[in-house]
Amino acid sequence: MPTSKIISVRATPVTVPTKRPCAWSFGVSYGFTRTILELTSDDGRVGLGECEGSGAADLLSRRLGPKLIGLPAHDMAAAWRLCHMDLHDHGCLSDPGQVKAYAAIEMAMWDLLGKAAGKPVFELLGGAVRPRAEFGAYGYSFVLSPGGLAEEQVPEAMAAQAKQSVARSGARVFEFKVGRYSAATDVAAIRAVRKALGDAAVMGADANQALDFEGSRRLMRAAAEAGLGWFEEPVSTLGNMVRLYREFHVPISSHCTEMDTVRFYPEIAGIVGDVHVQGGIRGMMRSAAAFRAMGHQFWLRSSFELGISWAAMVHVGISCPDLTRASQSLVDYIEDDLVTGPAWLLEAGGVVPPHRPGLGVELDRDALERYAGFFRSHGELDHFGSDQDGISAPLA
Repeated sequence: MPTSKIISVRATPVTVPTKRPCAWSFGVSYGFTRTILELTSDDGRVGLGECEGSGAADLLSRRLGPKLIGLPAHDMAAAWRLCHMDLHDHGCLSDPGQVKAYAAIEMAMWDLLGKAAGKPVFELLGGAVRPRAEFGAYGYSFVLSPGGLAEEQVPEAMAAQAKQSVARSGARVFEFKVGRYSAATDVAAIRAVRKALGDAAVMGADANQALDFEGSRRLMRAAAEAGLGWFEEPVSTLGNMVRLYREFHVPISSHCTEMDTVRFYPEIAGIVGDVHVQGGIRGMMRSAAAFRAMGHQFWLRSSFELGISWAAMVHVGISCPDLTRASQSLVDYIEDDLVTGPAWLLEAGGVVPPHRPGLGVELDRDALERYAGFFRSHGELDHFGSDQDGISAPLA
């Protein structure tokens, strides 16, 4: 049977609002921007990919996309060489934006490969190693407003969110943001969430490196009896994360996936990877295996993915043997996932991908055009938005 070849590349930036404001230590976001990639092969199949930001659209259309035309649709090794041949700097990949854009390409090629083989991607990755891809529930903090939520109400609001999220999703992990408000509020929130959850779920906190070392010590000391299951990036250096672990014995996790850096900090318990930062599905699988061999736990982080990237995360989640706990999920925050059919929401703490070829999702073209228009009118949004006075208004 003749090998199909890639004949066209289409990259579309979209901006999608969130269902509710997402407040954290860096500010507030009411939406986020992604690039949707479509690779069409000469047999009429379309492979779907996705990555963060709008800059990837130009990169994919003008720089990387032309290199793919005429390439066998299954040849990911050739795609890697073509897309990364000008990227090496003393043996390192020096442009993270290009790596993330390539992740969309690889994602789309897995989709094409699965569709051609009539198999879901997780079967091509070796098959399911667990009954479902396991994900936890996640809680961003809240925006304060005159006449609305006050800071002293944040702990109980987070506790209510935790209880509702775990009950709805069956998640066995609940992680939430700290570091936005006072230390007293953070301590009260940790205690309130633990009381609301009881033994139903492991509790984790994520400060996004917002705390200084002494502030982290005070918070962890005050919240010690609450049973914090882990703390993600409380401070900005791995060395100080290790110091906190040695003092309080609360497992620490980090987004740092540079192996030559992490190997000097074996006491960092968990490494949190990203399908896009790792350059795609294969890069994620390799990273997970390597960090597990180094003695670290490993799981996936959410990046406000839409339905295509979410599907890729689910396929990795059910097939990667080196994931050690439930990964992060924000699928219930997005207004629209841009794929047809019901959203793949968490049930019993995870997701079972449908037994359909490829990634198992199809693009909702009406939604694609609608949110491409939203991008044109509102520009790029991501979860690094700021609110200088702590009070923001949603997008019109």
